[in-house]
Amino acid sequence: MAAIKNKLENCEVCDVAKARYTCPKCEVRTCSLTCVNVHKKELECDGIRDPTKFVPLASFTDLDLLSDYRFLEQVGRSIDTKKRNPEIKYTRQTILPVHLHKLRCAASHRKVSLLYMPQVFSRHKQNTTYLNWKTNELFWRLEWIFPQAENIKYTIDRTLDSVRLSTLVEQVLDPVSATDEIDIEKLNTKLLLADKLQFYRAAGLTNIKVLLKAEKIKKAQFRFYDLDVTLTLQENLENKTIVEFPTLHVVMKDHSNMYDIIDTDEEMNDAECTSYGAKKRYNNRSDDNKKNEPVNYFFNDFSDSDDENTDNKVKKKKKSLNIPNYEELIKM
Repeated sequence: MAAIKNKLENCEVCDVAKARYTCPKCEVRTCSLTCVNVHKKELECDGIRDPTKFVPLASFTDLDLLSDYRFLEQVGRSIDTKKRNPEIKYTRQTILPVHLHKLRCAASHRKVSLLYMPQVFSRHKQNTTYLNWKTNELFWRLEWIFPQAENIKYTIDRTLDSVRLSTLVEQVLDPVSATDEIDIEKLNTKLLLADKLQFYRAAGLTNIKVLLKAEKIKKAQFRFYDLDVTLTLQENLENKTIVEFPTLHVVMKDHSNMYDIIDTDEEMNDAECTSYGAKKRYNNRSDDNKKNEPVNYFFNDFSDSDDENTDNKVKKKKKSLNIPNYEELIKM
């Protein structure tokens, strides 16, 4: 018994000096700060007591009861704080602010389905897409991702949608010569970007593909639309769904087989299914096609047709019945 008692009194890390401290979480006994740090590193212990740790009823004391009571009070305070926070409590339902409503209408006129995220999401806070309602010009925030350049990201706050996509790619690949930047920090950022995009500049536009991240379709997380660099940004975004702002992936054509690119037929089907009106028109068109289908009299059997059945019924009704006269019935 004495040996066990001495073993418990000694430090469980160095086993030389007597233990003076007990870890609130794992209950390891240590003798000094050095041993405390060693036990935290080896056991990956943060030293914070776990208030939800199971305590057997036999060893349950008044201190454990007080600890549980304080833990429940802390949970109640945390819930009350969350309820009082307007950013967490309020989520947008149907009514949009005026500027967001106008922006969505302008995108809809351009055949783009624009969706918004809740206000607390960082993507919504970062969105700088702007509509000049006087000139009806739409300026998109664009997020560029270059997978063959260490997945570097570059954002442009406002880009006019009437600009050709090839022009935008050239401006991004050579950001220093595109603008006359005075701010030193922004200039250093563009210099760093230009240095990492040397491989893309050497390849040229002919060996580059611009892919748009797909949204609101099956397996949208891994699928992309192939954009045409000869068209404008507005033309490329037609019949697409955009969440806040477009995300463009610039890849080499040799690496494009690594991406699940949506083909043209599937893209048209997705575009038709996005609107209820398109679905209705599609159903009406299919019904008209069924009505106008030619009838093949050689391979279709019309012997049991409805018209023939009705004619037979009429003929049966027209047949005269041999009902005897009343006088003959009396004689019988």
